[in-house]
Amino acid sequence: MIFKGLLTALITPLDTNDNIDFRALEFLVERQVASGINGLVIAGSTGEGSSLSDEEYYELIKTVIDCSKGRIPIIAGVVGVSTASVCEKVSILSNMNIEGLMCTAPHYIRPEQEGLYQHFKAINNASTLPIMIYLHPGRTGCDMSDSTILKLAALDKIVALKDCSSDIEKPLRLLPRLSSTFVFLAGDDNRFLAYSAHGGVGCVSVIANIFPKLCKKIESLWNSGDLIKARELQQQLMPLMTAIFSESNPIGIKCAAHDLKLCGDKIRLPLTKAREDTRKKINELMLDVIGLEKDV
Repeated sequence: MIFKGLLTALITPLDTNDNIDFRALEFLVERQVASGINGLVIAGSTGEGSSLSDEEYYELIKTVIDCSKGRIPIIAGVVGVSTASVCEKVSILSNMNIEGLMCTAPHYIRPEQEGLYQHFKAINNASTLPIMIYLHPGRTGCDMSDSTILKLAALDKIVALKDCSSDIEKPLRLLPRLSSTFVFLAGDDNRFLAYSAHGGVGCVSVIANIFPKLCKKIESLWNSGDLIKARELQQQLMPLMTAIFSESNPIGIKCAAHDLKLCGDKIRLPLTKAREDTRKKINELMLDVIGLEKDV
């Protein structure tokens, strides 16, 4: 199962000319691999996938595949409002050397539950790869009912759900009614431990872009049963998480990555660079967390 553990929703570094910075990208991938992360999610919302041209999108994924050299699972983020165009993209990705797909509910058009089911059913039929549904009502404008999730989980390729809704009880309600092969992952760093307590098996993390070892340590402590230490480390990260997510993701995480000299802070419009007060707060809070990361 590739949809398990700590998966980093990788940022897409851009140069000053607004092109993908492939040198910085290779550095970021190497750093993630060395930190023991369980997998990389490429071109999701954190990776500004919706702002990339098709050419950039496929070149980004190909470059990550080449850089990773099979050392870590690669999961491609897939987004689109047209079912036909998404299925075309899924067919292309199915022939690339990746391990899975993270597919987002269509944004803006707000389909009904039957429309969501038919959309993901078509994706399922177009794919040869395992699929994780990305549920984020705040970004897409539509939620998914329990009955729709249960119907989709019965399809052969749909095996996981990344949950960015506020309903952390979803695994508690649905796991008893699902096959043991279907899993739930937290989509928000600040809900990781609470979601895990309700049956989640991992987190698609934004913060792991900058502190992968520390995030992996929290996950390892949870898995080993040291709940108090896991909670203490997460508590120490919480102020920084709050600051990073005070503006639309990935504004804050790109600011933090730039401050750590991991890559530039260039971001695609209509997103803009972090405000000065946000930048100052992130920089101040990271000073304490850097020490924690070094001690892991």
